[in-house]
Parts: sequence; C-alpha cells; structure tokens
Amino acid sequence: MSSESRDPLESEREPNARPPRGSANPIDPTAAALSFDGLADPVFAVDPTGVLRYANDTAAEVLGWDRAELLGTFVLDLVHPDDLNLATRAMETITTKRIGELITLRVRTGHGTWRHLEFRGTHRDADNTDPNTSRDDGLILIVARDVTDRNRLDLDEGDTDLLRAVMATMHGMVVLVDEMGRVRSINGAVTRLLGHDPEIVRGDLIVNYLHEDDCDQVIDAVRGVSSQDSITLDARLTAADGTSLVCEFTVNNLLDDPVVNSYVISAQIATALTDARNRVEFLAEHDSRTGLLNRDGFMRSVATLMQDGGGLGILVIDIVRFRSINELYGEPVGDAVLTAVADRINEIRWPGLLTARFGGDEFVMAVRAASPSTVEMLRERVRRDVARPVIVNSQEVNFDIRTATAFEPRPEVLDALLVSASTELVSAKRFADPESGGISVDAINERRRQLDHLREALSAGQIQPHFQPIVDAQGHIKAVEALVRWVHPLRGLLGVGEILPLAQMAGLAEAVDDAVLDMALRFAVRLDDAGYAETEVHINIDPKVISRPAFGASFLERCRQIGANPAQLVVEITETDLLSPGAASLANMQKLRFAGTHVSIDDFGTGYSSLAHLLELPVDGVKIDRRFVAGIDIDPAATNLTTAILGLSESLSLGCVAEGVEQPYQLERLTALGCQAFQGWLFAPAVSADEMLAMMPRIVLREPSDVPS
Repeated sequence: MSSESRDPLESEREPNARPPRGSANPIDPTAAALSFDGLADPVFAVDPTGVLRYANDTAAEVLGWDRAELLGTFVLDLVHPDDLNLATRAMETITTKRIGELITLRVRTGHGTWRHLEFRGTHRDADNTDPNTSRDDGLILIVARDVTDRNRLDLDEGDTDLLRAVMATMHGMVVLVDEMGRVRSINGAVTRLLGHDPEIVRGDLIVNYLHEDDCDQVIDAVRGVSSQDSITLDARLTAADGTSLVCEFTVNNLLDDPVVNSYVISAQIATALTDARNRVEFLAEHDSRTGLLNRDGFMRSVATLMQDGGGLGILVIDIVRFRSINELYGEPVGDAVLTAVADRINEIRWPGLLTARFGGDEFVMAVRAASPSTVEMLRERVRRDVARPVIVNSQEVNFDIRTATAFEPRPEVLDALLVSASTELVSAKRFADPESGGISVDAINERRRQLDHLREALSAGQIQPHFQPIVDAQGHIKAVEALVRWVHPLRGLLGVGEILPLAQMAGLAEAVDDAVLDMALRFAVRLDDAGYAETEVHINIDPKVISRPAFGASFLERCRQIGANPAQLVVEITETDLLSPGAASLANMQKLRFAGTHVSIDDFGTGYSSLAHLLELPVDGVKIDRRFVAGIDIDPAATNLTTAILGLSESLSLGCVAEGVEQPYQLERLTALGCQAFQGWLFAPAVSADEMLAMMPRIVLREPSDVPS
C-alpha cells in the first residue's frame, strides 16, 4: 500500500475512535443483493479503514447477528484475540495480491460463542474504471465458509491418536474439567506424578484431588475466569499416597469453544519454583555479598522492633579511606575487607541487635537500649573486634573504622535517628580529612573545561553508541547492546563513567540519550538490511524518560521515521528504578510491548524487587548483574542469587542474559545452571557499528589472557 494510502491497521486509532456500530453507510444494497445475497456462503466487504460495509444474508445468519448490527463494525473486533495477528497480517498484504491466501479464523457470534470460518479475500483496485463497480472502489471483498463442523470431523478422523500420544507424553499435567467441575480427561503425567488411577479420576470431581484448605480459593478463582480468559495460581494437589504437592496451575475457560467445551487446567509441581521464590524473597531483604540485612530489610525489621516499645540506639560504621584500599591493593582485596568486616559485625552477640549493610562500605546496627551508655558499650565492642588487620593472599591489610551513634528513649521515626547518626559521621569525616570538606578552585575549573568539551563532543558527533554482542554458548550472536561511548580526539575511547556524571551535571543527559537512541535505531535498520533482522538491539532508557506519558508514542514514532522495526528492539530499565513504577511508566511499557518491543530489567538482583513485584511488571526478560556473575562459585551469596534468578526466569518464561562474563569457567557454570544468553569480554568488547557488522553472525571465544584483569 502506498504512503499516500495509509494502512489503517498501522494507524494509532484508539478503541473509542472506531466508528460506532451501524453508523457507517454501507455499499449500495441493491447492487450487493444482486451480486451476493443469493450465495450460500457468507460474503463481506470491508473498506480501507477496516470497517465492515457489507454482509450478505448468509453471513448474518451464520454469525447470529442482525445485519444492521454488523454494518459499521470494526472487523477485527469480531476476531478471536488469539487469531488477531493472522487477521491483521492478512489485511495488510491483501492489497499486494490478486486473491488472498486461504486462512481460518475464529469469529465471534451474536450469541457470544465462536465459529471457525475459512476466509479468502480480494481487493478492489481504486483505479478500477468499470462504472458497475465504482461504488465499492478500494473495498476488500471477502468470501467465507463455516468450517466449525468440519474442524470437529477433522479432529475425530485424523488427529485424535496424535493428540492422545502428545498428551500422554507431556511432562506437565493437563486436565479437562466440565462446567460442573467433573474431570472429563487427564493426560499420563497426572498418573506419573500423583499416582492416581486414570479410570477413577475421570468423572470424579476435581475438588476431590485438591488439599481441603485450598478448595475454596481454587473454586472462587475459577468461577471468576471469564470466557476465553485464563488465570494462574498456586495450590496443593493430593497424591494417591495422601501427600500434598504444591503445584502451579493455569486455568483456561474454553467452555464456549465449540470443540473443547471445558476448563483446560495445566499444572506442574512447583518445588523448584518454590525454592527459587524462597531464595529470592530472602535475598530481597539481605545484602547479596555479606548476607547481612540490606536497607529494605533493616527498615522493616527495626520498625517491628520499635513496635515493642523501649529505647533504640543506632550505630553507623564505615571503613576509613576504603577507596584508597581499592586503589592500592585492587578491588578483590577491597571486597575481602568488606566481607571480613561484615563477618566480624555478624559475630557480635548482643541482645536485640540488628545488623545491615546499606551499600559500599557503610554498615548500620540497631539495638534495644535503655540509655546512651548501652550504645557506647556496643561502639567500643565494634571498635575492638572489627578494626583488625585482614590477611588476603598472605598479605596483611591494615584499616581503621569510623563510627557514629544516635539514641532515642521513645523513638517515633527511624529516619530521624539515621539522619542524626549519619550527620555525626559526616562531621567526623570532615574533621579527620579536611581535604574532603570542599573542592579546590583548580578542580572546579577542570570540571568546567570537561563540561565544555562534552558540549562540543555532542555537536561534533563524538558521542555515539558502541555495540557489545549478546551470544549463546556457541558464540552465535543473538542480540547487541548499545553502550554510550565518547570518541575523544585526545583521550581515546571513553566509557559511560566518564560521560554520565558530566552530562547530568550540565543538564545534557537527555541530549546524550537522544543521540545514542537515534544511532542505535539506525544500526537496527543496518542489521535488517544486512539480513540480520532477527538480531535484537538492546537500548538503555532513563527511568525519568520512560515515566513521561508521551514516551511510548514518541519512541514508536521515532522508529517509524528512521525505519526501525519495533519488534527488533529491547528496552532495558535498571531494576532499582522499577521499585515503584508510576502509571505512566507501566502504560508506556505496555504500549511498547503491544508494538512488539521487549522490555527487560537491567542489573537484576542489585535492587529490592520481590517476586510478587516482578510478577506484576510488564517485562519480558532480566539481565543478571555482572557483580553476581563475577562472584559465581566464589561468593556463595552471588552463586545463590544467580541460581535463584535463573530458576525464576525459567519458571516465569522470561529471557535471561548474564552480563560481565569474562572467564571460561563462568560460561561453563552459567550454562550448567541453565543460562542461554551471555554478554561480556570473554566474547567481545563493545565495538563500533562497522566492526559489529563485520563480526556477524558468530564470534569466537577470546583467550583469558586477552580479557582485561
């Protein structure tokens, strides 16, 4: 279809903008009657905007509609939701063919049921000069045949044995239940997993196989499932030996389907899923590196402690010049110091004591206390037990700690105590390290020069994305991620750490994001043109941007202008930015997904998302943060969290990418755990668009000696 004649199926028509049923003017009924009303098959005519302009008597009779009700209806409103993609594609391509392909769709009747209709269409050319057909120029003419009964016969005659064999060998349990709750049919997995005799189960009530405490919950949930809809829930099934097994159910209401006429219940034993949930829920409130409470878990636990009344003391601890330890000895030694401090804090036994790591080198304690002297005693204990040298690889690392306290005999607001202790700690830092209290004039001038350089770099096109491949275990490139880089004329290639702080300070963050987004979309077009349309392009989106109401529409419009396929794109959002997504963010995420764009959670595991929160988010995948990949099989907490994320992703059918893969053993371990997509220096660094195209479609693993230490 030409650009002058815009495809109605690509318009941004809102549902309430569709023509009201019966409001359109149909084609000449006299001419139509002469042509089609005498036919035994349904005949329809649809205009270029997708509105039904004509239906013969047979069409109205087969579908159970009054013909006046049908005319003016948006034709896709009559199609079963599961068949919409097929119907939409057929209407998009009908203008390119003399006669359309034969397709079968389920169509909604006036009685609320579905009929199987076989369709074939043709398009009336708008240039047709025949005076007898000028009235319906540009119409799509569709001839249909009701094949509902034939589908039943085909199933009975040809596919019964095949379907029976498939059902018998499926791993998951499948049960068909009639409207009265009686079992019509089960597959072999029900017997294999639960041990029930299939002859006894058939015809029995399904509730007889549910744990008695879960019956009401399941019945209420199933009764609430509307026609052609589904619901997922957890409940316990009773095995033949009397034991109960937690299962995850999906219930589909297909009672009005002319073939199925049942509830279709699929279930699987959820032991692995339950374990993954327990691990994720535990780690959501605990620091993954040290096992101490994280900020979220600490705030909740102390709030419970405060409900019991009595005084409360807060002790804040940080490691003096921790950054210098990392710079002098390296980050692995710094991590060892953090772990040692956490272990020593955790070993302190004190009545009513709660310990947490808030991030970096900041640790916090809360303790029941009748007076400030109790908190001071705890402070002295911490100074004595924690600030001792750490031996790492036969090397002694000396360090000191800084502490600050706060106390309230009748605390009301925990934040006030934390602010008081933190303020004392900041004052102690400035007193001990005068140079940290301010920024020198030279430093300010240097920062100003850097900001000017960034503005010039944006104008000169020096800010651009480089692309890092995302591969499978064999090195086949499945996707690429656009990562911002500064091609500096003097300093070489600079990463996001050099760009983002300057951009945020200068108010240029959005300009940087826009430049990178446009170039990433153009690269997606280049991939498509080069024959790699299936290779996805991952793009990081600032959470402040995705929360704007117009973002979804503007993103898709930008794709249209550049010519990028939205289905080839993956939008990545950092997990901590999704803790409390607003209505606009959720609506934008849904709008992108409806257009085919996938939404993924970046740096998953570093925030505080609970399982329930993840289930509510409209996302298609997660990326395991590189810190956990680096700690796999070294740090038990990182290994546990990685295992939990992979199990959770599989259970929820989410895509999962492990980023920061730098060593062959990490690839082997992640593959053994079920990970199927990887990103990191083991495969390739981020490279320019031209270099990335040259790598396609497969790359070879790099030698460990080539991977930066």
